[in-house]
Amino acid sequence: MRNAELRTASAVLIAAAMFVMICRPAGAAPKIDDEIPPRLDGSIARGLNFLAKQQNPDGSFDGGGPKVAVTGLSVLAFLAAGDAPDVGKFGLVVHNSIEWLLSHPAQDGYFGAGEHGMYTHAIATMALTQAYGVEPDAARRVRIHAALQKAVAIIVAAQNAPKSNPIFAGGWRYERNSADSDLSLSGWNVMALRGSAAVGIDVPADARPRAAAFVLHCFDANSKGFGYQPGSAAQSGETAIGMLCLYLLDAADANAPQLDAASKYLESHPIDENSPFPYYASYYLTQASFQRHGLTWTRAGRPTLERLIRLQDKDGGWPQSKSAQEPGRVYAAAMALQALAVPYRLLPVYQR
Repeated sequence: MRNAELRTASAVLIAAAMFVMICRPAGAAPKIDDEIPPRLDGSIARGLNFLAKQQNPDGSFDGGGPKVAVTGLSVLAFLAAGDAPDVGKFGLVVHNSIEWLLSHPAQDGYFGAGEHGMYTHAIATMALTQAYGVEPDAARRVRIHAALQKAVAIIVAAQNAPKSNPIFAGGWRYERNSADSDLSLSGWNVMALRGSAAVGIDVPADARPRAAAFVLHCFDANSKGFGYQPGSAAQSGETAIGMLCLYLLDAADANAPQLDAASKYLESHPIDENSPFPYYASYYLTQASFQRHGLTWTRAGRPTLERLIRLQDKDGGWPQSKSAQEPGRVYAAAMALQALAVPYRLLPVYQR
């Protein structure tokens, strides 16, 4: 494992904030330790070094993408590898990024103004939820908690926005008042709500079942996977999002047939550099495969990690995506690192 002592320090902080953790039942952890690529730790270490060098003097990250979103994704990459604010090799990097994020919401707590709307807002919210549990400074924990309260209120209001068709109810779209929903936007907001609830932020009891209902509307019975919106054909990235959402929304047991079909879809539709949004899809596929474990991890999760390791550049970063909407190498590194760090099992939001 990479720098085991750093991850131990991070784990101690997480244990000190036990209310953050979503504990697994005894014996529920998938046994994937022997199913990870042997070069994983070295790849992550090189990737973190590359990513740290890309940080702006003010603590932000951008490199071609929306600055708030890319900063949030970068924070999550460091946290996923065991670096917490002021703890670990990159503790100062994480500290400065969180400070920057805390200074950039609108007055009402919205992070997405002019920056891809609810995408950016959900990513920033999720980054703060995961940082909150390992933040060693009491005063800054108070500031993060206050920011999260406002951020969650916006996510809930966006979920409750009137929709043009009942089939879109319970989901999210780019704008706070969008009349439709899509699975990609909904995935980020589901994770933001999951992480927020875990750190004690009030989330309405009906938010989860309503979100799960929208996710299920995106399941396509013909292609046996999840599509971008209800009625869309399945794709690997969206199928992984749908699977992960059902697990995080505690809706997996009630929807086993859809998950069975979707896992088989992922196993037979690998992601490569020519796939739509390959870094984005790889991130979700590894998370969904981790939740599913078993053959889905062996056939889809581990091969995805191996592909990312092979793809890594000599400077520790990753190549620019062939998908024009995936912005730059900073984004690529942040997403690749989050995928690669899945076997470390450090981020509470993804725990089973």
